[in-house]
Amino acid sequence: MRGRITTVKSTDDRVELIAKNIQKGRVDASIHTFAALALAQRCGDSWCVEPRDWAGEVQQIGSAIKNSVRYTLDTYNIDTYRTPQRTLQMAIGDCDDMAALGGAVLQAVGYPIMIKVIQMSGQADFHHIYLMVGLPPHDPRNWIAFDPTQDIAVGAEPAGIIDSRLYEVK
Repeated sequence: MRGRITTVKSTDDRVELIAKNIQKGRVDASIHTFAALALAQRCGDSWCVEPRDWAGEVQQIGSAIKNSVRYTLDTYNIDTYRTPQRTLQMAIGDCDDMAALGGAVLQAVGYPIMIKVIQMSGQADFHHIYLMVGLPPHDPRNWIAFDPTQDIAVGAEPAGIIDSRLYEVK
């Protein structure tokens, strides 16, 4: 496996790279297949998650990612940025990898997303990243947190946030 070296000098650069990975990934066949396998499960005579159960779909996608990709730190002293496809292949990733994967899968099935970067108490700068998902997808009136790296439910955010930034992914 070969990687590409990209210089990331700021939080904005980091988010721009992740957003590009999301935009490329959301049209990839492997990402659409992952979404289909997560959502098209039957429970008896009906779907496990009913069509138009927007919150249920987002929850199911979060569970599928948690069950398929193990949270793992980046290479020592190097911040890596995997494509969503590579994260699925390797089945490991940190918060930016999981944000790219989650964003690609969610956008592949029609959800608007924003990338959220946060600074937590005791940290000198922004150090964690996750998604906000718009519900309902065609006219978002509510944005819920989506962070498969944490042992928290979809919709919950980490405790201790002292600053944050939101970035829309078109």
